[in-house]
Amino acid sequence: MLLNLFKAINNMQPKVRELDPTTTQRIKEGAYLTKIISETEVAARKCEFYAGNCSDEQIAQFFQDEADTLYKAKHTLQKYYESMTEE
Repeated sequence: MLLNLFKAINNMQPKVRELDPTTTQRIKEGAYLTKIISETEVAARKCEFYAGNCSDEQIAQFFQDEADTLYKAKHTLQKYYESMTEE
């Protein structure tokens, strides 16, 4: 019963065209890139957290350097993502 109802409702909806392969690939790249950006930010925050908890100055500096490197990488990835979405 519900299946017939949903079919009737879907038949009234406009049909979506299939996207060309290039557009599909760009959409997948964008989704993957946002996930990488998010994971990079999380890793950088964890490094800063560990740097704040370290009693040894050298280890704390190592974690802080890693966090700075990750933030730079995140910024670069964000600029790339923004350039992708401007097109």
